[in-house]
Amino acid sequence: MGETDGSQDSLRVNFVRAQRELRAINNSEHASSSEEYQKQARHLVERLRVCNTQVQHLSLFSSNETPDDYSTNELKLILVNAYLGEALQKLHVPDNRVSVLEEAQEQYRLFLGNCFTLGTFKPLSEAERRLLTRHAESVEQSTPSAPSAKAIIQASAGKGRNDKIARYKQMRAMQQEIAELETKLSLGDSAKSENDEDMDEVEREHAVKLIDLKIYQVVDDMSAISDEIAMAKQMEEMKRRTSESVSGDARTADRAHESDWQLDSDLSRQIDPRTGQQVRPIFDKNGRPTRPFVITNNRQRIKDGVFRPGWALPTMTVDEYLEQEKERGNIISGGGKEPDPKPEINDNDHEALDAETMKQRDWDNFKDDNPRGWGNRGGSRG
Repeated sequence: MGETDGSQDSLRVNFVRAQRELRAINNSEHASSSEEYQKQARHLVERLRVCNTQVQHLSLFSSNETPDDYSTNELKLILVNAYLGEALQKLHVPDNRVSVLEEAQEQYRLFLGNCFTLGTFKPLSEAERRLLTRHAESVEQSTPSAPSAKAIIQASAGKGRNDKIARYKQMRAMQQEIAELETKLSLGDSAKSENDEDMDEVEREHAVKLIDLKIYQVVDDMSAISDEIAMAKQMEEMKRRTSESVSGDARTADRAHESDWQLDSDLSRQIDPRTGQQVRPIFDKNGRPTRPFVITNNRQRIKDGVFRPGWALPTMTVDEYLEQEKERGNIISGGGKEPDPKPEINDNDHEALDAETMKQRDWDNFKDDNPRGWGNRGGSRG
């Protein structure tokens, strides 16, 4: 690395510059996918990697020590892994997104492990503390029993909406306290206060508040990372299946193109209707013909169909179709006895004629009183 990434600078200088660059990126007006934003994010990741390497060489954090054993500047260095995980999340690498997210998640876990080592779990609940304690112990022992990010988030998500609101308000209050402490530090530096002990206490409190707030943010960010990793893996699986499908179609097209000039290209997939067995190839392995054959190709088949109509021609007459349907039992024939014809009334039978006339009048009156469709609910009533 060159000098621009901070490899030649001291750990304290690199860390202060990384904090300043991270603050600038978070307040940047550029879109996260813009070239300028990504350039700043890559530069920040390189600087934080240098800081992380320098911290590892010093072996600062040990389970035998407490936060009181560290100076304020040394205590702030516990944030290097958290800052690196946050910077990695800002990188836009569609082709390698899963590995970047997994690295960011690992940096967050290292940060939480260091917090466990120093015992800086004051703002977390007892359930979160137990879960992260188990995580740190599993990391030290290199066992697969470390809780997943999903398990950590389930313990920290709260039991309901009220818990989430309270958690959000607490984070806002912590951010306000940090802003007030930063204001005091800036005023103290500008006024060059003689009371250095008070300023040291303010700076110490500011460092502790930063770590406490970052624990909250990391636990929340791990939930988003877990969801994004799952979606990214699904997208990669879809791309893989799509590429395999496209390559398979290309291979099929190549085989079809090659089979155009092969004499027995389609015979391996044909079945002899007389025997029900697969048709033997025309040539054996030595190139000798196994049966008589006629040389032809698709051109002849296309040529034979040039002057044929473009629609399907009938294969039987209407009478043949009806006869076939009748054999299948789809046509019902026969039936019951036909009703007797209505007897005609004799013109000389006046009583019968009068009765028929009254019957017709009654029917006409009924139709006048009951129009057609009147009894059908929702029917035509016009």
